[in-house]
Amino acid sequence: MAFIFIGGICFFLFQMSLGTVSIPIDEIIRFFTFRELQTPIYRTILVDIRFPRLFAGFLIGALLSLSGVFFQALLKNPLADPYILGVSSGGAFGTVLSIAAFGSGTVLSRFFGNLPLVSFLFSLLAAFLTYFLAKRGKSVPVVDLILSGVIMNFFFSAATTFVIIYGWRNVSSATFWLLGSLSGARWEQVPPLLFIAGVGLLIGFALSKTLNAISLGEEEAKNVGIEVERVKLFLFITGTLVAAYTITITGIVGFVGLIIPHSARMLVGSDHRKSIPLSVFLGGLFFTGCDTIARSLFQPTEMPLGTITSLIGAPLFAVILKRSRRFR
Repeated sequence: MAFIFIGGICFFLFQMSLGTVSIPIDEIIRFFTFRELQTPIYRTILVDIRFPRLFAGFLIGALLSLSGVFFQALLKNPLADPYILGVSSGGAFGTVLSIAAFGSGTVLSRFFGNLPLVSFLFSLLAAFLTYFLAKRGKSVPVVDLILSGVIMNFFFSAATTFVIIYGWRNVSSATFWLLGSLSGARWEQVPPLLFIAGVGLLIGFALSKTLNAISLGEEEAKNVGIEVERVKLFLFITGTLVAAYTITITGIVGFVGLIIPHSARMLVGSDHRKSIPLSVFLGGLFFTGCDTIARSLFQPTEMPLGTITSLIGAPLFAVILKRSRRFR
């Protein structure tokens, strides 16, 4: 764990040097040791551009990983991720609807002009429609929840396509957002992300023993006094809120909440007391690493972040899958 932490810090410092303007490592060290930089413009680049983007990216990656841990525990499904219950497709529909309506001259254009708010609300709408569609009396069967998520994903994806085709003149600008980007990261986004990450970690630590019990089976968890359905609802709400909020900043970025919890479990085992903090840390590093590649690989053009996470995440997940089979 200590090796991973030290390596992560070195990787984080390395990312600060990369970009359209390459900053030497010794200048970054000068900055952190409060010495005068030989090239003053580097300070402006670091403080106003690189730092907010890296900090916001790290926190968003951490939150997506934490949300992935919650959903995989909730659904007892290693293929679960924050977007499986329709959160991403609902947010995408809200975004294109917001862009199409804004500038349309209608009465609703004022409301729909607030893109992050509309995206957040539609993400929540999709997730809670999934939940209530799956609910049977006082229980929510896991299989029904997954199938309901598939239904919501198909529905909102079709609705998004319809809006794009119908209002293509207005929504062409949504394409880059739908593929994910951190280009709009700002300092004012960091404090709320930091607060949400702190609360999420506290919840994760508080529920770690409960998650360990549920992972052994719902009946076993009930036998030791755990109110399983209440915990599942709480995990659902927490994971959905976290994923929905990240979508409002970066758009749709896949694979983070899927592969990082797997990687953490391979390194430290299935004990959530260990896998949760490691998932959070690795998620932040993976997300910022992919963003660094997205903004540095084809300078000055920036690649969509979701494309990079998928290109890296898919082969990585295949390797994880093959390795996990060897230990069965």
